[in-house]
Amino acid sequence: MKVKSICIVGGGSSGWMMAYALYKKTPEIQVTLIESPDIKVIGVGESTIPYTTRFIEEYLGFDEKEWMKYCNATYKASIKFNNFKKSKESIYHPFWSQEEASVEGYTWAVKKRLSPDTTISDYYSKHYLTYHMSEATKFEKVEGLSHAHHMDAEKFGTFCKEKLLEIDALRYIQDTVVSVDTEGEGIKSIKTSGGLEISEDLFVDCTGFSAILIGKSCKEPFLSTEDTLLNNRAVACRVPYTTESKARELEPFTDCTALSSGWAWNTPLWDRVGTGYVYSSKFLSAEKAEEEFRDYLSSRFSEDRIQQLEVGHIKFRGGSYESTWVGNCVSLVLASGFVEPLESTGLALAAFQIKSFISSLTADHTFNSLARQVHNTKVRDAMSEVHEFVFLHYISTDREDTEYWKFISNEQKVPEPLLSRITTGGSEGSKGSVSWFQEKSWECILLGFEVPGQYTSNLTYNGILIDGAHRDSEAILNDIEEYLAPTEAAYIEKVSTLTSSYQYLKDNIYDSDN
Repeated sequence: MKVKSICIVGGGSSGWMMAYALYKKTPEIQVTLIESPDIKVIGVGESTIPYTTRFIEEYLGFDEKEWMKYCNATYKASIKFNNFKKSKESIYHPFWSQEEASVEGYTWAVKKRLSPDTTISDYYSKHYLTYHMSEATKFEKVEGLSHAHHMDAEKFGTFCKEKLLEIDALRYIQDTVVSVDTEGEGIKSIKTSGGLEISEDLFVDCTGFSAILIGKSCKEPFLSTEDTLLNNRAVACRVPYTTESKARELEPFTDCTALSSGWAWNTPLWDRVGTGYVYSSKFLSAEKAEEEFRDYLSSRFSEDRIQQLEVGHIKFRGGSYESTWVGNCVSLVLASGFVEPLESTGLALAAFQIKSFISSLTADHTFNSLARQVHNTKVRDAMSEVHEFVFLHYISTDREDTEYWKFISNEQKVPEPLLSRITTGGSEGSKGSVSWFQEKSWECILLGFEVPGQYTSNLTYNGILIDGAHRDSEAILNDIEEYLAPTEAAYIEKVSTLTSSYQYLKDNIYDSDN
């Protein structure tokens, strides 16, 4: 099929990202974007991973200082998980350099096996510079070291929008879609409340959880993941900084803290902290969730600061449509599906879908059934791996202090594909055409959450089977420490020279802004 025109239904971060990407990569295609003035935009997330950063810089070509300042963005070096495995324990998913990626955690796993009292913080301390940055609330861009961002996702959509409207790069319509006329598997035309009838070669569904095109009109089957990822609600708000708190609270990591029936996030932007509680309605009512969330905020930020804050309640369903490209209808996160935001993958998945779709078009902007099916397989595999990776953060918990955690600890079923990944070694056991998370990411979580498998049993060191106490234990431990300690010392020295995350942002992005 030849694509001369595309209509994007819905704005938000994903819709405007798609529009800008089409302008950059396929400027010959005529693009229309319809955005309803009556629908409140829900961004796909304020916390990102390095994939998103690379997409913005390399694919969209935006200058970091310009877009960060517009979107109140900050730098992010890692994700921190508190109280998931057990109370008062923190586990990290740090970002890394290629040099760090080449140092396997298997050696450290041998140390842990021989010295069970060794804490997981020792692993992070000896393998990741970003761990030390996070612990010290410091940051600096280091050549070769991956980083990500916290951002106002709604503002990022507006940033793309203003760039496009400034150069008159698309047809922009503010109106509400009221009906969709389908033909075969695809869409023939859409009608708006203003009386417009729009018929294009291809339609992109960016209508969020409503999924007006892919779900309600194309009637594509939805595959739920709520049997494994239980959370399906969120309550959220924005917490302004005080003059005294900003430098301290502007942490270079996303903080995730497990609560009674889910977890709370904190994403520090330049102008405020975005925070919310993702929970399961099977174990907690909306009223009780808001009460618990406010108690959490009071303990974290003080009661005075949160008393007058308004909170919003969000309903979502975990899972994805069986195919995210049906006929001439392509859908993007959130309309294509959603995995809870524990690993900050929302914007990254949208970016991945955009790149996959645009690469599906040939040089003369045509596509066929094969291209569509390849895209669907790639997206399906990516969504599946994100789902399984996030699930890992729960399934090895030692907590049984609430009904939610007791259920996960004792009754939760593990998806068969995840069992295969664990037993075959993380990303090496991935199915399909994509491995979304690199081996190092799997290593961080498998070690941090002590998932049974390659890092906990049948360990060998220089040909010696390590099974608990060994006659050569002391010599092996000394050998391992001699190998790992210099890197840790270098990290500590490097971080001692850095300024705070707040000061680095102030000096390099926000200049003289307060």
